[in-house]
Amino acid sequence: MRRRSAVLLVSGVLAVGGILLPSIQQQGSHGDTRILKVVVNGGQPIVLGASGSSPISFQITAEDKSGIRSVDNIGLWSANYGILTPSEATCKATSGTVSVCTGTSSVSVPKRQIYDNMAGSWYVQATAHANDGDKRTEDKAGRFKILKQVTATIYGVTAPVAKGAAFTVDGQLLKPDWRSQQLVANNGTKALLEFCVQPDCTKWKVVGSAKSNGSGNLTETVRAQQTGNYMWVSPATFWSAAATSQPMWVEVNS
Repeated sequence: MRRRSAVLLVSGVLAVGGILLPSIQQQGSHGDTRILKVVVNGGQPIVLGASGSSPISFQITAEDKSGIRSVDNIGLWSANYGILTPSEATCKATSGTVSVCTGTSSVSVPKRQIYDNMAGSWYVQATAHANDGDKRTEDKAGRFKILKQVTATIYGVTAPVAKGAAFTVDGQLLKPDWRSQQLVANNGTKALLEFCVQPDCTKWKVVGSAKSNGSGNLTETVRAQQTGNYMWVSPATFWSAAATSQPMWVEVNS
């Protein structure tokens, strides 16, 4: 109930500007109408940097035995009062009972359409109307993600290393701060150090790991065995996309 109340509050505030996110409390569902599937951005997360913007496409598939007349009352929302304005949906029948309805929206950091606490899961709310008067409303008809783009770098080795010798690989993780539109340290995040032998690299192997400090810095000590490339990999989280540094060549002398 808390989430729904928050959405209603946002709707009330933004209705003056022509933006309305309906609530399932305001829309009754009846009949055999169903929302079968919702796909946003082709099923891929929307990933934004410090000052990123992105178009958003969505596809809503609905079904009723009498056919689908329209899909409307569409809202794109998240927790913490996140809301984006979609276009009207254009529906095309794919059979006598099923229609696919498409539309667009957009998100922009510079336009202050999204803030740091809105990274993660977003939802699609929609109402499908059938030709016989039936309808179906769902406030979580579909789910998609808007994620932060973490930046990973690697550095530390500039000269050949003797086989068996220990050496240090350094790096840094930065994340976008959407309020300041700057890159800031990504503190306390685990990253994996991976290695691939050259020139016959077929598979990257995890050889170490580190947690970034308050400046986003990473460091790990490994022993030289073979010549090859190293890179830092930051796995995806609920709020960020995965990040991979450029490979760093390390030559090992026998």
